[in-house]
This record gives sequence, structure tokens and C-alpha cells, in this order.
Amino acid sequence: MRSVLLILCTSLLLKGTELSSFQLKNRGYISDTPYESFYKPDFYSLRDAWEIAPTKPKKSHPFLEFAKKYLEIMDYRGTYFMPYYHSFTPIYQWYHPDINRYQSTEFKFQVSFKVPAFRRFLFTAGTLYLAYTQTNWFQIYNNPQSAPMRMVNYMPELIYIYPLKLPIWHGKLGTLSEFWIGWQHISNGIGGRQCYQPFRNGNPTDAFPGTPVHITEENKQIIVQQGGLDGGCRSVSAGQRPVFHLVWQKGGFKLNVAYWPYIPYNQSNPNLIAYMGYGNAFMEYRRGRHHFEMRIYDLFTQYWRYKRWHGAVRLAYTFRINPFVGFYMQYFNGYGDGLYEYDVFSNRFGMAFGLVPNIR
Repeated sequence: MRSVLLILCTSLLLKGTELSSFQLKNRGYISDTPYESFYKPDFYSLRDAWEIAPTKPKKSHPFLEFAKKYLEIMDYRGTYFMPYYHSFTPIYQWYHPDINRYQSTEFKFQVSFKVPAFRRFLFTAGTLYLAYTQTNWFQIYNNPQSAPMRMVNYMPELIYIYPLKLPIWHGKLGTLSEFWIGWQHISNGIGGRQCYQPFRNGNPTDAFPGTPVHITEENKQIIVQQGGLDGGCRSVSAGQRPVFHLVWQKGGFKLNVAYWPYIPYNQSNPNLIAYMGYGNAFMEYRRGRHHFEMRIYDLFTQYWRYKRWHGAVRLAYTFRINPFVGFYMQYFNGYGDGLYEYDVFSNRFGMAFGLVPNIR
């Protein structure tokens, strides 16, 4: 009798605790997940298995952010230090080439920057910039001649840049991104008494710079004697000139075309404009670690007046090593590697380290 009562109580207890399938599903005991993926939790994949939540927030580097921000001002005409710059053509010498023999390999460096001075200048969307570029050709390996600085170019500028953002054919052909108006001065910094040149009616009296001269001063009068050993110079200056730029851009490709009118003035080299022309073009392409450049000089000039082209081409390539510095190569072919050599043909190649503040 006791056995029968125990069996009845057990069956009633089990029946009372039985849950329907709907109840089991609501309580999470039954899942709609297919059988194949039921045993694959979120941490099953390799990607999620190696992702570990950081215990501390990522540290910021204020110095690196500061450097990236202010290195952008160096992204103008290029800042580089070139310990190897070799000339495949004879290096031009004005000061007694039979005495001071320059070496074909020298050190070249350039510093260039563009700083915003006034944003929304004159209540417009444009910005006024102060810019400066200095290029030096340095005979650092020429110990017999005590390593002279062979040539220096100076270029201060005042530039107003207005953002156009005008798409061409709905942007399929790129965008006219910027318009520049600037005032520019270019010279090699040579002048003064050693570059004395008499003018008559606004024109030089003889071919300048002519033969070396020796200049003395007696009774407040300048006396010029031909054939001196401490005179003669090649003072070259493009003077003051307005410059206009139009910038076109599509992706990482950019084209900057510049034009300047010629403003005549008393200068030491009247034929300078025949070699510098009235404009140039700068093309660049940036992608990842790579930066390609090409500069074409002597545009918008009267080519039909000359027997040969007086311009030049400068090619450059930069491979970014880190966010700040890249390996830089440069090739120049044509006239006017520097103002001192404005009418001298040269063929040169160099390798350097340069700043790469804005390679995308």
C-alpha cells in the first residue's frame, strides 16, 4: 500500500512541474539558432578572439600632434637637405674659373614655408599668407676652396588664396580648387658696389656684367678700373612682380599653373625674361607613401623668337619613411637651376631627405 501511494505522489509532482515548449522558449531553454552555429559563440572567430578590450585609454602624443600641425606650413615649395647633388654638365663659374674650380658634386638644401597671416581676409573666404623660400648650392666637399657657398636664391612672397571649389562636369573632370594672387620677389642677393654698372637713359652702357672690375673711391667719387681681381659680379634679380595661380585638383592629382606679367625696370640682365618666361606649371600626385612632382618652367613666352627652348623641367619623387621625413630624389634638365645660372644649361641629379607633412 505504501508503494502505491509513493508512486502516485511522484507522478503528480512531475506532471505539475512539466513546462510547455512555449514556456521553455520564453525562459531561454529552447533557441531558434541552427544546430550548426549553436556551438559558435561570439568569441569563436579568430578576429574576435584576439580583440581584447584595452584596460587603459589610448595615450595621446601632444608633441606629435603639434609637429604634424606646424609641419603643414612647410608644405609649400619643398623643404629638403640634399647631401648629394651631382652635375653632369660643367658648373658655371663667373669668378675666375681658372682659379676657383668648383666640384661637380655639392650640397643643396632648401627651406620653404607658407604661414597664414589673416584668415577671411577683407571679410572674404580667402586667406592671406606670408611665404618664404631660400635655396642654397653649397660646395661643402670642396676643401681646397674652403667650401664656398656657390649660389643662393631668395624668394619672399605675399599670397592671397581664395577657395573656388568649382567642379568641372559634376566633378568628373576634377575641381578648380583655388585661385591665388601674390606679390613675389626673386634675387640672388648679390649687389652693391662690386656690381657697379653705369646706365644711360635707363639702359646699361655695355654688356653686363662684363669683365671683372676693381672699384675704388677717391674724393667721394667712384673710380672703376677694368681687370681687377676683387670685382665683377653676376647680380640677378627678377624684381618685384605680381603672380596669379589657378589650381585644379582631382583626387591625389593637383595642377598649379602660374602666370606673371613682366614689369620692366633697370636691371643688370635685360634678357632675363627670355629665359624665365611669363609662367610655370607644377604638377603633383600623392598617394600613400609616394609623392611625384613635375615642374615645367618658362611658359607663356614667345618661343618663335628663339632658336631653342629656354625653359627647364624638374622631376622629383619622395618616399615617406615616417609621418615627418621621406627619402627625396630630384632631377633637373634645362636653364636656370638658380638665378645665377639663368642662361646656363645644366643637367643634374640629387638625393636627399625632405619633410613630408601632407602626403595622403
